[in-house]
Amino acid sequence: MKMCRLPHFGATLLARQGCAVVILRVCENLAYRRIERSASNRPSPCHPEPEAKDLARASARLLLVAALTLAALAGMRGSAHAADPATIRIFHADSLKSYIGDMSKAFQAAHPGVEIKPEGSGSLDAIRKVTDLHLPCDILITADWRLLGQLHSDVEPWVVIFAGNSIGLLYTTQSKSAAEINSRNWYDVITRDGVRYGHSDPARDPAGYWTLIMWRLAERYYKQPGLAAKLEAGCPPANIRPHSIYLVALLESSELDYYFGYASDARLGKLKFLALPREINLGDLAMSGEYASASVEVGSGSRLIKGAPIAFGVTLVSGTSHRKEALEFIDLMAGPVGRKIAAQDGLVTYPGAFAYDPGNKMPRELQGLTRPLPK
Repeated sequence: MKMCRLPHFGATLLARQGCAVVILRVCENLAYRRIERSASNRPSPCHPEPEAKDLARASARLLLVAALTLAALAGMRGSAHAADPATIRIFHADSLKSYIGDMSKAFQAAHPGVEIKPEGSGSLDAIRKVTDLHLPCDILITADWRLLGQLHSDVEPWVVIFAGNSIGLLYTTQSKSAAEINSRNWYDVITRDGVRYGHSDPARDPAGYWTLIMWRLAERYYKQPGLAAKLEAGCPPANIRPHSIYLVALLESSELDYYFGYASDARLGKLKFLALPREINLGDLAMSGEYASASVEVGSGSRLIKGAPIAFGVTLVSGTSHRKEALEFIDLMAGPVGRKIAAQDGLVTYPGAFAYDPGNKMPRELQGLTRPLPK
């Protein structure tokens, strides 16, 4: 007879009950066969042999054990489920490392039974982990909310826009000409001989294409024809890294003097941040029309990215296993606690969260916390 292997304690309740039912049925069949064989050898049905009585008692015990096993397995599933906390997996833009860490602490203070597992990368890499690698994920957060609006089959068809950022120059006190650089002369300073600057890869990280768009806006703002091309020529491929986090290390080791990145990146290390005029830093919602006048081709010209205010977006991955807890996390992000943490971590805050919800599919739990994105 083949043995029935019990499912492990993390198995579903249905699997546990199914295995227990199999045990019960096997025990019944064994018991009935033994009784039938014994009965066929009895001299008289009115005078059962002692062995038959023993067999009946043994069979009853087997059935009782099987029934108790069924109840115990069902109970074990309940207790294991209670002891096993929900785990929210978050794929997020690297630039939100500090923010997600602080948000996780705030959420767990109110939900001690929930575990948060964040994983940072470039926004486009975060998306590929969901769309191409199909890695387990509940919440997806990118540094350009528009990227989420294009993924209808892999994520839910709505986006909460909860905070923004701005592009500027990151540097240290050891950077060349650090004492004299400012928002009026930065493009002259970084293009001097011997000064090294970089940015992240536009094909993998929105900070990369935000930088190229900012250069085009700067060319017009400072009335410097050819400035964008000059800046691109002065930044060799060796100074372009997949994500901002790699540039921080190069800056701190003095392999770079400056890199273009988010204001919030200053919290990734002991960095200084040079803020640029709002007309070019992509940090002001009121400047949407001006930003949209610049664009850049990414990926060998395969994609045209238009300028826009830098705005972070969040949504749920389709089929998330912890939808309730994940929605509660997004609820916290969109509310006063999330705005306070965003401000502390150097993000651009809004009076309230915005919604991209073309199909009116946003969960009701979030609808009261959002308003339509201004056009």
